[in-house]
Amino acid sequence: MEPVFLILLLLVAVIGGNVLAKHCPHIPQPFFLIGMGCLFAFLPLYQGFRLSPDIFTLAIIAPLMYNEAESVSRYWVGRGIVNILSLAIVLVILTVLVVGVTVHGLLPALPLSLAFALCAIVTPTDAAAVSAITPANDEYRIPQTILENESLFNDASGIVAFDLALAAYVSGKFTVGSALVDFGREFFGGLVVGAVIGLILAQVRQLLIRGGDDSPVVLVTLELITPFLLYYVADLSGFSGILAVVAAGLVQGIEREQLRLTASRMQQVRRNVWALITEVLSGLVFVLLGISLPRVMRLVWHNQQLKWWQLLGAGVLIYGLKLGLRLIWSRYFVWMHTPSAHRWLDSWLMALSGANGTITLALAFSLPLVVNGQTFALRGSLIFMAAVVILLSLLVPSLVLPRILAAGPTMNQVQAAWTHRLRETAIAALIAQQDQYPSETLIVSDALRQQFQRQNMPNRRQQRQLFRQADTAEEAVVSTWADQGKLTASEARDYRRFLQYSRFTVDQRWWKNLILRLWFSVHMGRLDRNLQTAQDTFMTSPLVMEQIFWQREFEKKNADIRPMERAGYRAAIAALDQCQTPDNRTAVDVIQRYYHERHRRINLANPDENVIYQLFLDAFHAEYELVQTAFAQQEITAEVAQTLQHQIILDEASYLENRTTFLA
Repeated sequence: MEPVFLILLLLVAVIGGNVLAKHCPHIPQPFFLIGMGCLFAFLPLYQGFRLSPDIFTLAIIAPLMYNEAESVSRYWVGRGIVNILSLAIVLVILTVLVVGVTVHGLLPALPLSLAFALCAIVTPTDAAAVSAITPANDEYRIPQTILENESLFNDASGIVAFDLALAAYVSGKFTVGSALVDFGREFFGGLVVGAVIGLILAQVRQLLIRGGDDSPVVLVTLELITPFLLYYVADLSGFSGILAVVAAGLVQGIEREQLRLTASRMQQVRRNVWALITEVLSGLVFVLLGISLPRVMRLVWHNQQLKWWQLLGAGVLIYGLKLGLRLIWSRYFVWMHTPSAHRWLDSWLMALSGANGTITLALAFSLPLVVNGQTFALRGSLIFMAAVVILLSLLVPSLVLPRILAAGPTMNQVQAAWTHRLRETAIAALIAQQDQYPSETLIVSDALRQQFQRQNMPNRRQQRQLFRQADTAEEAVVSTWADQGKLTASEARDYRRFLQYSRFTVDQRWWKNLILRLWFSVHMGRLDRNLQTAQDTFMTSPLVMEQIFWQREFEKKNADIRPMERAGYRAAIAALDQCQTPDNRTAVDVIQRYYHERHRRINLANPDENVIYQLFLDAFHAEYELVQTAFAQQEITAEVAQTLQHQIILDEASYLENRTTFLA
C-alpha cells in the first residue's frame, strides 16, 4: 500500500511543477520539478527512498525512446542523415573520448572508464527542454530541425557508449579495439533485432486493422507493451535493448504514416496516451533528482577521495568542453542545406540548445548501487556531476539565447497571440446573427470567451470590483424606474432582493453555493409542496435557480420581472464595456457571462439545439479561414498554422462530446 501512495505523491509533485512552469514560461520546467522533489525529500516518507537502477532503463528510458523514434520525421531524417551521423555518432564518440580523458587527467581518483561513462551520460540532448525560449521565425528553422532529429540518435549513441564504459569498469578491462568491436556489435545487433520484431508487430497491427479490431484498447495497449518486450528480448540476446527499441519505433512510425486517415480514433487516442506518458515519466525523473539531491549532497560532502568543490568544478568543466566541441563541430562539420547569413549564430543556437534532459538524468540514476559485491562508492559523485551539467545546460541557454539571437517572440508567444486572434475572429463572426438568434448567439459567444481564461486567469479582486460597478449601474436604473412610476414599491423591493441574492450567487464561493442550494431547495419545495422539487432544486446550480425562483415570485404577485431585468441588463453591460481594459478583459468576460446567462434565461426564448450547432460551425469556419488566409499571406509559418488547426480540431471534438451541456 505504501509504495502506491509514494508514487501517487510523486505524481502530485509532477502536477505542481507543471502548474508553476505554466505561470513562469521563461524558466525551464525541470527547475520547478527538481524544486518540488527537494521539498518532498524532507518528508519522512521519502527518507532513504530510492528506486532500483534497472527501473530507469526499462520503465523510463525504453518507452521514451520508443515514442521519440516513432514520432520522428522520416522525411527530415532522410534529408539530414549526414548531419545525424556527424552529430549523433562521430561527435558523441569524440566528446566521450576528449572530455573523458580530460576529466580523468584532472581527477585521477576517477577511473578512466567511469570518466567515459560520465561523459556518455551527458551526451544525450533534449532540444525540447529549451524550445520555449527559441525564436519562432523561419530564419532559424533549419538548425532547430537538425537539433530535433539529432536528439533521438544522439540519445541512442550515448546510451550504448554508457553501457560499454560501465561494462569496462565492472570487468576492469578496457582496450580501444575491443570497445569499438563491442560498440558495433551492440549498436547494429540491437538495430537488427528491433527492426525485425518491429516489422512483425507492424504486420500484426495491420491484420488487426483489416479485421476491424482497431479499437484503442487493442492497438494502443499492444503498442504500450512493445518497448518493454523489445528491450527484454534484445538485452537477453546480448544486444542493445535501447537501440532495438529505437529501430522498432522507426519501423512502427513508417507503418503509422501509412495509416493516414485509417483508424483515426485509434491514432488520436494513441497520441494523447503517449503525450501523457511522456510528460509524466519526464517529470518523475526530475522530481526524483530533487528527492535524491539532499542524500547525494551528503555523500559528496563526506567523500574523502573527491571533494565537493572538485566535483562541482568538474561538472562546470564538462559542460564547458562539451559546449565548445558542439560549437566548433556545428560551425565546420554540419551542413545547413541552404546558405545562412548568420552561420555563427546558427552554431551557437545548436550548441546551446543541446541541453541535457530526461534521458541524461535517467542514465545517471541507472548507475548500479553495487559493483562486484561492493557498494558503488562513486555513484553519488557521478550523479552530482551529471546534475551540475544538466542544470547548467538548462540555465545557460535561458540566459544567453534570448540575448544573442534577438529574434523576436518565441514559438509559444506567437502561438498564444494567434490563438487569441482565433477567438476574437470566431466571436466577431457571430455578431451578424445576434439579432436573429439572440439566445443561441449568447451561448456560443460566451463559450468562446471562456477560452480566454486559458491564457489569462481572471483576478477575483477585479471580478468583485467590476460586479460592484455593474450592480451599481443596475441599482440606478431600478431607482429611476421607481421614481418614474414604472415600478411599484413592492416590485422595486422584490427586484432589489433579487439583486441582493445575485451578489451572493455571483461570488461562487463553495459555502455560499451550499447556502443558496439549501435556501432555494426549501423555498421551491414549499412553493410546489413537493419533496422531489426540493431535491431537484438542490442539485441545480444557484445561477440557474435564482432566475427561476424570482420569475415565479414576481408571477405569484401578478408582476413581470422581464422589463426591469432587460433594462438592468443593458445598464450593467454598458457599465462593463465602459470600464473594460486590456488588463481586466478576462475578468470582464466572466462578469458579462453571468449577466448574459441571467438575461437569456429570463428574457429570451429557449435555445434551439440545431441553431447552436450551426453557430458553432460558423465560428469554427471563421477560425479556419483566418488560419488559411494568414498562412497564404505568409503571416505565420506552417508549424504555427498546423498548431492552430489542431487546436480548432480539438475544440470541435470537445463541442461534439459535450453538445447537451450548452442547452442546460
